[in-house]
Amino acid sequence: MTMSLYEFEMIFSLAGPFGDPDDIVNALFEAGCDDAIIGVAKRDRIGLGFAREAKSAGQAMAAAEREVRKALSGAELIEVRPDLVNLSDMAERLGYSRQNMQKYASGNGGSFPHPAHVGAPDVWHFYDVLLWLRDEKQVAVDGTLIEVSFAAAEINARLQSERLAIQQRRIAI
Repeated sequence: MTMSLYEFEMIFSLAGPFGDPDDIVNALFEAGCDDAIIGVAKRDRIGLGFAREAKSAGQAMAAAEREVRKALSGAELIEVRPDLVNLSDMAERLGYSRQNMQKYASGNGGSFPHPAHVGAPDVWHFYDVLLWLRDEKQVAVDGTLIEVSFAAAEINARLQSERLAIQQRRIAI
């Protein structure tokens, strides 16, 4: 199997506030995250944007998660992106106008996927939109982007399932 380049983001919660951001960056680099752009805006959160070669998006994400956990004791994965996107996110990622995406979503573009959440704003799983564009609109969509967004959704579903199991135990007490 050939290697492909996968671009994705991971958001982690840290065990506590960190000190010098350079220490975090150095620890991540030494653990193998030399292919990530690291953001440390919040005192107890860290975001990493990866551009990683691997045999699959899932393998790239699993390795990245392991490396972050190795570097940052107590780090907990909160979310992987791209997964849930609003119309503006879609437009930006795909190079379309927001109005164009709104036209599709409002039904003028065919059987647009149902949102994963209806609210202000509505959000969709990105892979649903990408598959719709590919299959219904015959738009050339990068297969690695579909794979990345689907793998992100799988990991996020697993994380949510784990959180629900913890809360279920708390409710049963």
